[in-house]
Amino acid sequence: MTESFLIKGGNKLRGNARISGSKNAALKLIAATLLTDKKCVLTNLPNLKDIEVMLEILRSMGAKIKFEGKNQISVVNKNINPKYLNTELISKMRGSVVIMGPLLARFGRVSLPYPGGDKIGKRPLDFHFNIFRDLGFEVKENKKTFTIKKPIKLPDIRKVILDGFSVTGTETALMWAAGQQRQIEFSIVAEEPHIQNLVEMLRGMGAKIKVEPRHRIIIKGNLKPKGVKQKIIYDYIEAGTFVVAVLVLGGDVKISNFPVQDLELFIHRLKRVGANIEILNKNTIRVKTSPNLKAFRIDVRIHPGIAADLQSPLGVLATQCHGTSEIFDTLYEGRLNYLKELKRMGASVKILDVHRALVTGPTKLKGIKFNKEDDIRGGMSLIIAGLAASGETLIKDAYQVDRGYERIDEKLRKLGANIDRVSSTSVMR
Repeated sequence: MTESFLIKGGNKLRGNARISGSKNAALKLIAATLLTDKKCVLTNLPNLKDIEVMLEILRSMGAKIKFEGKNQISVVNKNINPKYLNTELISKMRGSVVIMGPLLARFGRVSLPYPGGDKIGKRPLDFHFNIFRDLGFEVKENKKTFTIKKPIKLPDIRKVILDGFSVTGTETALMWAAGQQRQIEFSIVAEEPHIQNLVEMLRGMGAKIKVEPRHRIIIKGNLKPKGVKQKIIYDYIEAGTFVVAVLVLGGDVKISNFPVQDLELFIHRLKRVGANIEILNKNTIRVKTSPNLKAFRIDVRIHPGIAADLQSPLGVLATQCHGTSEIFDTLYEGRLNYLKELKRMGASVKILDVHRALVTGPTKLKGIKFNKEDDIRGGMSLIIAGLAASGETLIKDAYQVDRGYERIDEKLRKLGANIDRVSSTSVMR
C-alpha cells in the first residue's frame, strides 16, 4: 500500500536528533563488497528504501547477506554470477550504476540497463563510459542497455583524466582499479565525504591509495581484494537538512552524529545570515530559533562547496529570510522543480532559468496537497515547508523520501512536529 505524509504546521522543534548513516556512502560500500569473495561487514547502515534495492541487486546475483544487528550486515559474494542480475532493480535507482566498477574488475564484462532514480534533469553516463574507453575497454551503447567488455589484453594505461568532477564516475573508477595489480593515477576526481569513506574501505581491502593535491588519486590494487569491516560515515546531507528545518520552524535542537568537518562551509554561510548555530564538539551542534535571517546567495558546487542535495532545503529557508535570495544550481537542470510547489503554497518565487531562481521572503506558507515529488531532496523540502505552513499538507508517495531519509517522520515527531504516515487513500481532513 502506498503511504503518504499528513502534516499540520505550526510547531517548533525541540529536543535531540541523531543523524543516521550516509545513504550515498552505504550504496557505494555495498557495491565495493563485489570486489571480493571474502566476507565483508558494514556497520552504521541506514534503513532506507534505496539500500533495500541495492541489497536485492546483490542477492539477485547470488550474494549471501545477513543482518547482524539493527544497522550491521555481512555480505559474502563468493558465488555471484552477473548473468542472474535483476535488471529491473537497476532501473529504479541511479546509484546502482557503480556496480559496473567492481563487476568489471572481477569478471571483465558488464551489461546493464540505464539506471533510474530521481527525475532531476539529464545525468548521462558519458563520464563513466569514457573512463573505460580510455582504459582500453570496448563500450557499446544501445537504446535501453549498455555493455562494457575487457579486450583480450588491456593496454598498460597508467593515467586517466576524468571528463569532470563526477562523483559516481570517480567511485566506479576507484572500485575497478582496486581489483587491478598495476598502479593508476586518476585526475579530476571528486572528493565528497562518501568518496573518502570508500577510499578507506578499499585500503582495508588491500589497495594502496594516495590522495594527492589538485583532485588526483593514485591507486594500486590487487587481484584478490580482502574482506573488510567498514563503518559507514554519518549522513552530512541529513545533518544539513535538520539544521535548515530548525531554522525554518524555530526551536532548540541538539544534533548528534553531526559531521561538522563535512559541513564547515554550510555552517559558516548560515551563520553569515544570522543563524544561531553552536558547535559543541566535532560530532554535535545546537541550533536555535534565529529571528530576522537575512537573504542569501547560494550556488551549489563540488565538495567542499555547498552540496547539491542541500539546495532544496535551502530554497525553503529562503522563503523565511528577509529580502531576495538567489539560488544557483550549477549541477542539475531539474532540481528547481520543487520551487513551483512552494509557489503554490504562497512563496514568492521567480524561476529565471533551469539553473537559477529568486526567492523573496519572508512569506507565510499555506498547506496544500501534493500528488508526488520527483526526487528525494525535493520531497524532504516539501515536508519542511508543510511543517512551516498554516493548515494541513498532504504529500503523497512517501516512498521518495524514504529512499533517502531514515524514519524521518519518527525523528521529526520526537522533536514535536505534527507529521503522520497514512495510507494514500486518505484525504485531507
